Amino acid sequence: MESAFDHTKYSSIIFIDSMVALEGKPLETLPWHELDPTGPILILVVPQVNSEVDKRKRDGRLSKRARAFNRLIATAAETAAPHQIAVGPPAVEIAIARSARINWDQYDDLDPSEGDDRVVAQILYARDVPAERKRLLSHDTNPIAIGSRHGLRSWRMPDHWLADPEPSPNDKEIVRLKARVRELEEAQPSVECSLQFGLEQPQTVFRVDPVPRDARRPITAHVIQRNPSQDDDSPYSLRRDYSYGDRYREYRTKVVPRYTASVHRFLEVLYGQIPFTFMLKNVGRLQVENLVLKLTGRGGNLHNRFTYHPIFGPAAPKPRSSLYPVRLAENFRSPRVIGKHEMQFAVGPNRSPVVEIHCADFRHGRTWEFDGIATIDPHTDGPFVVEVEVTASNMRGIWAQVFEFAFAVQNVRIGDLVDLFETSYKIPFPMIERFKAEVRARNWNWIEAVDVDGEAQDIDEDDDFDDDDVEEDAD
Repeated sequence: MESAFDHTKYSSIIFIDSMVALEGKPLETLPWHELDPTGPILILVVPQVNSEVDKRKRDGRLSKRARAFNRLIATAAETAAPHQIAVGPPAVEIAIARSARINWDQYDDLDPSEGDDRVVAQILYARDVPAERKRLLSHDTNPIAIGSRHGLRSWRMPDHWLADPEPSPNDKEIVRLKARVRELEEAQPSVECSLQFGLEQPQTVFRVDPVPRDARRPITAHVIQRNPSQDDDSPYSLRRDYSYGDRYREYRTKVVPRYTASVHRFLEVLYGQIPFTFMLKNVGRLQVENLVLKLTGRGGNLHNRFTYHPIFGPAAPKPRSSLYPVRLAENFRSPRVIGKHEMQFAVGPNRSPVVEIHCADFRHGRTWEFDGIATIDPHTDGPFVVEVEVTASNMRGIWAQVFEFAFAVQNVRIGDLVDLFETSYKIPFPMIERFKAEVRARNWNWIEAVDVDGEAQDIDEDDDFDDDDVEEDAD
């Protein structure tokens, strides 16, 4: 039979297996100079390799590579002659190998039903190439090992000749889902938030022991002594408050004793307040429609004002004037109209764990800040946590973020923090400098005065509000 080509014109003659065809980079792009820098090189494909590649033309992962390989050798198959696939150097040609009928009885260690065994046997029986010139190129060790047992030289394909791995069906699905998520994100608003606490961490908060029952009487007497009755019992007074006696009696017998029993809790609040600044920003391209922003404190409460209890005792009631001002304007005040771009407090802030804010239209690029004060409960385990949740009518699901503040708890007695008889602070509370500045500025909107029963009360601007004690004793 006439030879299909002249083997002497080729510097190297390489037989490839299906691994090279399907898992390697395209043959025409491989760095063949690493195998033979001069060339030319002839690549031969035995029938078993052709058959294995054909089976992969409908494979989900390898179909594209199998079809590309078939296109590459199509000319060689039609002409039954080598076809150039790379100009080089080195020049590279490809051809279909012709194999004689295999005498399997000659190779008792080869199994004709095994693909690798058939590839090696077809190379050994290939026509047109002397045995000493045959060389196997493969990335798998099994065909290389089989060939070496039968005197077939080989060259293991380097790893960098391999194609980039094709994604598995699961990987493709993940990529598809990620693309879908990006698409959905672009079709809805995008927000960011930050929360900065105004004190260093970890902060020490105090768990204060209550006043022992046998020590309450002297404190009660001291507070009453500092706050005598202001009743004007002169028979010539035209504005005498005839209810004052009952009110002052209740102050002495009920209000002050309740203070004495609760002052330790007042101190826990005073020393457990931490300022923070929260910021919400719309960083997307769409407005947030019907925004609901929810802040939840875990291990304490949230407020927008500094909470101040009567640390050194409640003030005595003041006589009421018999001439009550008539405030008709307040009775006929129209409800405030809230604009659709305004942030409205729907829940709180009111010394509770939850603050909820609504906004009908939170425009893109807008930033909203909230200066708040967190009160840490020293009877809980740390850290103190602020959970942020954002929902909107044009957002899918709940956008959430968590911010933590580390603290340590120290057990103390009242006398470790303040002197109730000298009305002085032994240990300054964390926000004392800010408190003093606001008192000096008479910024009563920043301070919420709370009575012994926990009820907010109006601040009398004529009252010193303990500012003298703070100024003199906390420095």
